[in-house]
Amino acid sequence: MNELFPIDVSPADIPKIDGLFYVQEYVSRAEENELIAAIDRRPWDTSWQRRRQPYGVSYGNKSPGPAIPAWGRRLALRLLDEKRTEKPFDQMLVNEYLPGQGIAMHRDYEPFDRTVVSLSLLTPCVMDFRHIASRRRKGCFWSRVACLF
Repeated sequence: MNELFPIDVSPADIPKIDGLFYVQEYVSRAEENELIAAIDRRPWDTSWQRRRQPYGVSYGNKSPGPAIPAWGRRLALRLLDEKRTEKPFDQMLVNEYLPGQGIAMHRDYEPFDRTVVSLSLLTPCVMDFRHIASRRRKGCFWSRVACLF
């Protein structure tokens, strides 16, 4: 990767991680703008150090969040129709990260026993992956893409 936020990502920029698929330009700019407008019409949970919108099944023993909105169900159905997941999604979390904010290393797949999809909107971002046994880290850049693992 030659720039901090390149316009194009080459296959060499994507780390070789079993089960990780990178889909560049998964949504168009028009779709991205529609998603942002739809997200901003919904209420934000501010109980954490960032704004978030949890939908559907929740972590741990908490009660489920509100139902996944229509725009989220359309994305989930698209992923299912494209065979990017074997099971329909029943959980979605929208996070807003401001400049300088990040998220600690964690594991998503195991609690839900299915495909995890991350879609970055508005700005590019880098996700770090760490191999548990060797503790080696790899980065994955994406912007308006779906990262599936």
